[in-house]
Amino acid sequence: MGADVPATLRTADIVVIGLGMALIAAIGVMCSRTSKTAGGYFLADRSLPGWAVGFSLMATIVSSMTFLALPAAAYQSNWRHLPANAMYVLALPVAWLLFIPFYRAGGLQSAYEYLERRFGLWARLYAGGAFILFHVARMGLILFVASESLQLMFGRREDWFLDLVIVVFGVIVAGYTVLGGLRAVIWTDVLQGVALIGGGLICLPVLLGGIPGGLGGLLEVAGEHKKMSFGVSAGDVAGHTLGATMLTKLIVFLQILGTDQTTVQRYMAASSKREANRALWIGGLLTFPVWAYFLFVGTALFVFYRFQIDPVVAELEPEQIFSHFIITQVPAGVAGFVIVGLIAAAMSTLDSSINAIASTITNDFYCRLWCRDGDERHLGRVGRGVSLLIGGVMIGSGLLIHATRTPEGVEDVQTKLLSILGGGLLGLFLLGLLTRRATGRSAGVATAVSVALVSGWVGLSSGLGAEWFPDLHERVLDTFWVGVVANPLLFGLGWVLGRGRSDSDRSLEGLTVWSGPVSRRVD
Repeated sequence: MGADVPATLRTADIVVIGLGMALIAAIGVMCSRTSKTAGGYFLADRSLPGWAVGFSLMATIVSSMTFLALPAAAYQSNWRHLPANAMYVLALPVAWLLFIPFYRAGGLQSAYEYLERRFGLWARLYAGGAFILFHVARMGLILFVASESLQLMFGRREDWFLDLVIVVFGVIVAGYTVLGGLRAVIWTDVLQGVALIGGGLICLPVLLGGIPGGLGGLLEVAGEHKKMSFGVSAGDVAGHTLGATMLTKLIVFLQILGTDQTTVQRYMAASSKREANRALWIGGLLTFPVWAYFLFVGTALFVFYRFQIDPVVAELEPEQIFSHFIITQVPAGVAGFVIVGLIAAAMSTLDSSINAIASTITNDFYCRLWCRDGDERHLGRVGRGVSLLIGGVMIGSGLLIHATRTPEGVEDVQTKLLSILGGGLLGLFLLGLLTRRATGRSAGVATAVSVALVSGWVGLSSGLGAEWFPDLHERVLDTFWVGVVANPLLFGLGWVLGRGRSDSDRSLEGLTVWSGPVSRRVD
């Protein structure tokens, strides 16, 4: 893997990092006292303020993908991810007007409980399973990327050392999440969000100080190399063009804000509908500027290293360059705080996924299929045990990704994962919410067709597809497009095949936007 990079973590950096980790662990321990029941462990007793939930939403969605992958993307190419990420702002009103009212009014424990009420048990289990698969894969990806950067900071390039970092990092995250539940997740996310933003802000003055002409020099060089362009806009549907990326991201963000348990869990944990709405807008309006800022950091890194020649940079993966800059250019102690921001960016997403997966397994599978009459304390213990198990699975996933690493950018890999493993999930939710015509049978057929299409698509795009069906492999669209095709297909087919319910519209009360008030209310 090349020569080792000399260790540059200094004593002051290690002290700051240690204090940050100790504070996060302390929060987990303190929150464990109020997380004995299922309601406390998974929903923080529905008591959290909107500003804290909003900060948590931002920290969870941003993740280490923003701290590392976006600067890497801008360094390597351009700002093509910015217009795509702007689709997040367009998705916010949909979540505000459509999803939050339904989830809050329905008194739900999980997003997928709604699908059972609307279409039947199969829909709940299918959606919960798809959510679990995506987040297990995503957790592994995030854990790997963050651990790879930490490995570099220790000056080690051996594969065994990276595996060790993955294990240790994973154990720390799983530890405080298992102890404190969602309450610990939210309050550590607030701290981690502050560290993430603060760490990023510290780096820009250092970057500008190493560029002749400062900000003006940066913009001039970046313009010469088209580093701030939005990428390819031609109509090549097989590639990641500007239009393709924007459309794909819109689907992805609607899916995250409307069907993802990590987000829905936060809507339900807020103390009221008003606080849930406040959380959505605070989180949403913080997120896009953070994305834009870290793209700018990537451009600044590109210009910085054109003037500050460093032969080590040429040997690094794009996702490692920002980390290398932090430990070689940022002053001791200050660099430690920035590294805490990097670690926090990963932790805030990993802890959310662990708790949300545990919630889904406990509420949508265990309670629904095996223990429908379990008391709150029993379910709280089950949830904590499942969280521990998921922590182990997360570590295994990270190790597997290390062993099978592909050269594709991690931001694109993440988008593909959600498109593929979502399997038309957004289309299924919208079919239920926006139509009265669809039935459980029509939705089931549409879902089966969508899953079959996605499976065949992924198969033809794979190495086996290239070997067995070379002609089709060459012609099949990039799996980047899966979500754009699968969701409208599922919605349209479910609507066409549906004939409305045989009983009265009263059976749909509270389940569609056309069917009157809901029967259970939280607020």
